[in-house]
Amino acid sequence: MQDPLIITFRHLESSEAVENQVRQRLTDLQKLYPRIVACEVVIEAPQKRKVTGREFKVHLKLSIPGPDINVTGEASRGEAAEDVNVAVREAFEAAERILVERKEKLARH
Repeated sequence: MQDPLIITFRHLESSEAVENQVRQRLTDLQKLYPRIVACEVVIEAPQKRKVTGREFKVHLKLSIPGPDINVTGEASRGEAAEDVNVAVREAFEAAERILVERKEKLARH
């Protein structure tokens, strides 16, 4: 990857553990699709605490040759809504599915 990984935390304190999880997930994606040029990750919590807890969102932008990949992962209310790791996992799994589809499409041509 030519450009650095950019991780931004909105409405919550930065966390080394979460940053490490993001770096590991990105490393795994690069093994699958080595043409990733840049990655921007925004980890976001709502500004106001809801009665049911905080719902974290992770916005992921992968810059690759061709159209960029933009996905959002969320920790839903029903399951571990307060766990930012769920949202990170959801975002990277969605990106992985898109990368696999794109890789298969390129292989067919």
